[in-house]
Amino acid sequence: MAAVAGFVEAVLLMMAALLYFTYSAVGPWLAVFGAVFLALAVACVVGSVQALRGRTSRVLLVAAATAAAIAVVLIALSVAGGGTFDAFSAAVVLLGVGPVVLLLQAPSREWFAASRDR
Repeated sequence: MAAVAGFVEAVLLMMAALLYFTYSAVGPWLAVFGAVFLALAVACVVGSVQALRGRTSRVLLVAAATAAAIAVVLIALSVAGGGTFDAFSAAVVLLGVGPVVLLLQAPSREWFAASRDR
């Protein structure tokens, strides 16, 4: 389940990266956000594949937690600046926290330990 959430998180991050790259003509610094979200999307896909194969959960843990943390900061900046809270950002946060919570559960850790022993 964590890997599926990681794949969905990657899709949302790709959408965000595309949006930031589209508007980078307005401000070149938006391309930096696009590159960061693109790198996180790739890391989520790689981490999800590794989690499905039973190799390691670290890549998905770090990528999902980083994406959630960045989304929380961007939500806080938006709300503090007079903006609104949107469902897309909430989905990025929830799908970022989901894999972290699922991968830190005892059954998940036991499954990875058993997979490494094969």
